[in-house]
Amino acid sequence: MVIRGILDTSIIIDVLRNHVEAIAWIKTLRTSEYGITPIIWMETIQGATNRTERDQAARFLRQFVFCHPTQGDTMWAIRQHMIYFLSHRIEFTDCMIASVAVGLNTALYTQNLKHYAPLPGVDERRPYT
Repeated sequence: MVIRGILDTSIIIDVLRNHVEAIAWIKTLRTSEYGITPIIWMETIQGATNRTERDQAARFLRQFVFCHPTQGDTMWAIRQHMIYFLSHRIEFTDCMIASVAVGLNTALYTQNLKHYAPLPGVDERRPYT
């Protein structure tokens, strides 16, 4: 299966918060060709303030491919975190998310370009404004 992109938490949250541009963009996708990582799933669920929001988020996330990091992805993330945390404050969770996109050689769709810009090999894209 070809994954056409990884969707960052910022995209998922925008859709769940009914951001018009995010909803319009997501409707253009064949969601079965786009992935999320375990960290994206957990960040999204963690953002819920009650069971209704949590359950709604979990249902929404089911339509995407669950892309697990490999051991190589994890080692890449550790290396990038060592290089960029002190200089750019790149968080480990962002390194892990980026590692899956880099490992799959696919785009990472995000509204937070600055979180990923310093990381080598990341094809970060902002799909809407």
